[in-house]
Amino acid sequence: MSSLPEVTVLFARLASQIQNEAINSDQSDDVLVTVLNQSLNLNEVPRVRVLDSALSIMCFTAPQVFDSVIDYSVNTLVSVLSSLIDCKVTRMDKKEIFRIGSSLSCRDCEGVMEACADVLGKLSEQGMYYRPILYSVVRLAAMTTQFRYIMRVTPVVDVQSTEGSHHAMTKLMHYIPKSISLEKQELELRLLSWSLDPQNLVKDVLQVLQDAIGRPFMCLSLELYEKLEWRSIIICLALSPLMFIETRALLHQWFLLTGLASTLELQVELVSMVLDLLSSPMKWGLSLEVGSKLPFSYAYFLYKHQLFRAFAGPLSLDGFLNLVHKIKKSISQTKKKLKHSATTSMVDHKAAWAMAMNFPSWFYFAALLLNGKNSSDNFFCRLHEDNQLQKSLCSVAAAWYIAWVLDPVDESASGLLAKKLEKLSTTLINKHTSAYEYRERTSSDEIKLKKPKPNDKTNDAFHKFQPFRLWLEEFETVDIKNNVMFRRITLGILIGCSGSINDDECESILHYVSTGTILHTKESRCAGLKHKRRNFEFIDGSSLKEAVAGACTVFYLTDIAERMSDTIFETREVAVDFICSIKLRTVKYLLKCVKRLLEFEFHQNNDILIKDLKRRMLQWRYQGNDIFHGYKDFDDAINEIASKLS
Repeated sequence: MSSLPEVTVLFARLASQIQNEAINSDQSDDVLVTVLNQSLNLNEVPRVRVLDSALSIMCFTAPQVFDSVIDYSVNTLVSVLSSLIDCKVTRMDKKEIFRIGSSLSCRDCEGVMEACADVLGKLSEQGMYYRPILYSVVRLAAMTTQFRYIMRVTPVVDVQSTEGSHHAMTKLMHYIPKSISLEKQELELRLLSWSLDPQNLVKDVLQVLQDAIGRPFMCLSLELYEKLEWRSIIICLALSPLMFIETRALLHQWFLLTGLASTLELQVELVSMVLDLLSSPMKWGLSLEVGSKLPFSYAYFLYKHQLFRAFAGPLSLDGFLNLVHKIKKSISQTKKKLKHSATTSMVDHKAAWAMAMNFPSWFYFAALLLNGKNSSDNFFCRLHEDNQLQKSLCSVAAAWYIAWVLDPVDESASGLLAKKLEKLSTTLINKHTSAYEYRERTSSDEIKLKKPKPNDKTNDAFHKFQPFRLWLEEFETVDIKNNVMFRRITLGILIGCSGSINDDECESILHYVSTGTILHTKESRCAGLKHKRRNFEFIDGSSLKEAVAGACTVFYLTDIAERMSDTIFETREVAVDFICSIKLRTVKYLLKCVKRLLEFEFHQNNDILIKDLKRRMLQWRYQGNDIFHGYKDFDDAINEIASKLS
């Protein structure tokens, strides 16, 4: 059975049986038995009358038999549709050709999909289970376009879907459930729907992106894991390396077109989640059987796989120098192949730069190394125990790496940018002063802040803040400020010297990253300093957008620090202390942003924003350790957020 008429006859018979049951559902059992007898004895031979008596004796009712007939018909259709798909190797012109597909033509498959859509409509009206037949037809449709592959895996025939095929697919997609569980067949159904119509993949990814943009306080990594529908997307991407590659390319293209940080962050999280699933499939709800069949990483990163292994490795000085060496080698090879400068090839989804954007921890590690020669932060002492030559090499490599990320196309421009970053780094080190707050570990292992003495010169905020503000103004003169990663350089610098800067300097960095403006202290404003830029507002006068951005920057910074600490530090205890030091330094600015945010009026539509903020604040509180137990300002902020929800 391999022709359209034979298959559609089965659909027609199934539809007729469903219709008969619907029409006769209100009739008495005796009448139904007679109708059933007539339907089964299609020849209507008068001598065949034994069925009525047999059914009555066995206490069967007609609806039960009708249901059984429908079940058997559905199972028959599933078997027939499955048998239409073949996989074989044939010889043509002394070459072996691998054929995958069905024996139906594309036009015949359109007819099958149309007939299936009609039957699915009738089944759903009766409240009957139709998933097996839906899966079989979607699988058949996905395999109907027959690709023929030679040994080199090069498509010989690429049949494009017709308008009629697209219309039939659209009707069929209507019956694919919106909420998909983690059952194997339902995951495969989603993958097949992506294969049938790539727009289904685009819609799924776009929906996640829109939610991420609309909910700035949402912890994307947690949501991708906890939300069942989103988790199924991650699992499907892991089950299909081809779809993973397509999704990376899609998000990368959107990022190039829009420059939106949220698009880049979604791409980073998708890559991170898929890699996490590959390392721990059972944690994501996959069975041992399915998890053991997942491909190796090579299948997901066909382009620059050796480079991927360097990016996926732990953060270290040697690892960073090795990474920079591999990147330079990859760039050189790309230019030799092209034999001319090709802007598109340097930044497309296959390029080394695209992979670098998926692993931002190395960017912040490079920023940390910019002032690594004289870093006074005890957390990173072990990073600088090597000889002076390696320190110098790392500083130069860090400047090159950051400049390359900011401008991967123009080699001369990135070279000049690297030199300017080195100079700015030296300037920052020379102007940097010791902090007036520092960590003091007590016998109870609690981290406390030591308050400055009233007569201590380090308490003079004006003198403390002035050199750092001047450095930020110098930093602003770099002619690449519109790049989404430019302002984030200062986040890496903040991570590297978090234990040796004061609150004003920390607040200045966070405000600059959030808003793009340089924050001035009250003392500097009263002193009558001339400002080179306008709108140097305090956080107290910021807009709702700026307050949200400020809080998000603190959350983002803590997440970065947590990810970096997992690979930089040898013990979890040291990593936790490091995260806590970041929280201690940034809590003042965070509470300012939250307090300002809560001053605005919120409508019912903003409930999700407040709920996300409350959850994010509680999560942030316990990142590393809860060091804010009994901290009144933090407790008051949580209570005020909760009051907005009541």
